[in-house]
Amino acid sequence: MGFHAMENDRIRVVLDTNLFAAARWNPRSASARIIEACLRGRFRAYYSEQIRREMALILRNIRTGADFAAKVRVFLDAAVCVEPSGELKALPYVEDREDAKFLACALAADADYLITSDEHLLRVGNFGRTSVVKPSAFLREALEQR
Repeated sequence: MGFHAMENDRIRVVLDTNLFAAARWNPRSASARIIEACLRGRFRAYYSEQIRREMALILRNIRTGADFAAKVRVFLDAAVCVEPSGELKALPYVEDREDAKFLACALAADADYLITSDEHLLRVGNFGRTSVVKPSAFLREALEQR
């Protein structure tokens, strides 16, 4: 899988909010490792305002501690907020309409990967130039590429 040239040649990623829940419960998980790699600048993360709002809701629901909440704030500060253009009309195959925000963000960010554990999104496979993959598959692919 070839990556396009970008600032600092970093892989562009959009993280589903389920990675943050997984990282909260298992600090050694693939999800936690991906978040840490983004914080260290290894990957360039993107999000949209819709994703940020969902993240805030999830973090409240899983009752994160101050340390984890602070890590998420640092992540968001380091990531790039993009504003997807309009509703994605080309997504009739998305089973859960709530998932469209992640695909819209990936499109707006020209992301290499959308990383998720959501089966509905994983069934999409590829969306434009974006590969939709599980956290563990992403780590294997990203490590092979570097």
